[in-house]
Amino acid sequence: MTDDYDSTGNALRDEIGAAFGRERDPLSVYESTFEALAVDPFEVFLKCGLEPDDPAPRTTQAYQQLIDEWTRHMSSVGRHPACPSEDHILRYVENCLSTRELKPVTIRTRLHRLNRVYRYWQADSVFPHDPGYNPFEYVFATTDLSQPPSKDPPRISPTRLGEIVRTITDVRDRLIVVLQLKLGLRAGEVSNLRLANLAVDHEELNTAYPGLGTTPIVEDLSQGVYIPSRYEEPGNKSHRARLLPLDDEVYQSLVQHLLVRPDTGSQWVFQSHTTASQITPEAINRVWTSVFRPEYDETDVHRAVTSHYGRHRFSTYWQVECEIPRELVQYMRGDRIESADPNRETIDSYIHTYYEDIETVYLENMYSLGLSTEFSL
Repeated sequence: MTDDYDSTGNALRDEIGAAFGRERDPLSVYESTFEALAVDPFEVFLKCGLEPDDPAPRTTQAYQQLIDEWTRHMSSVGRHPACPSEDHILRYVENCLSTRELKPVTIRTRLHRLNRVYRYWQADSVFPHDPGYNPFEYVFATTDLSQPPSKDPPRISPTRLGEIVRTITDVRDRLIVVLQLKLGLRAGEVSNLRLANLAVDHEELNTAYPGLGTTPIVEDLSQGVYIPSRYEEPGNKSHRARLLPLDDEVYQSLVQHLLVRPDTGSQWVFQSHTTASQITPEAINRVWTSVFRPEYDETDVHRAVTSHYGRHRFSTYWQVECEIPRELVQYMRGDRIESADPNRETIDSYIHTYYEDIETVYLENMYSLGLSTEFSL
């Protein structure tokens, strides 16, 4: 929007507001009261609006970091952070775009989170935020934060992927890439992978890790992994839990990792090399970056290869190259296939897929990365 457009449009809006006894910055009258409060309104949201949802620790951390960032921004424009107007939000957007050079999709995510805070205040009767005024919704309605059409990831053949994987000397990092390529796991699902959810038929490892494979659903498997849904494991995104087989290459890579994994008593399969704590999705993405860049950096045609590439490659392989039934691909991805509307039954409501449906299909058709089988496991 140009300055002339802003000036003219706002003048017209002010005229309408005057006619109805309303204004564009109605929260300004509450600022002094908020300034005098000993209670932090954002803390109320975190305790009463976010915690009941049992968010993953990194989600809570993301909200706290964003609240700190928003507070600094509002301080710079001379306004209490709980009393924003649309102009304050537009300045925040402009700063994110021009000064910090953030992508529109990143800015949208931050605004949606701030809007969730604001909507909580609107819903809580102790706050003065009128349900009829939401400056975040106004900014969504008047500001173009659309993302340019996304580029396709590059098509990398299994042969080339195998060549790249074989250059990875760190067994932990190799397993991360192999798992995501061959099982289509998200970074968060790799981060949340627990020893109890792994079935590994290996005498030495079963002795070293008494908790290995103790989740009931994998107890009868010799080589398999259970990926919980978002409802069972905070931080996972899939709506549907799934049980997946491990082919020999995944099994080999897994055993190699577990044989040298530091014995810290941690339940997590993957740990940070520096702190021995649960590995983060960001660290997983750094593994991919170190392996695939700069060769597979972003180009005019393709997006850069990141940790999410494995899920794209996995889905494309099964759906496009193997042409197996879509419902089987959805099971392996953890997608919800029943009707999105629980009050409207469709054929999707009656289609059910199980581990037995995909086990043989997977093991007979999964591509090979050409990993060495010389090691005695």
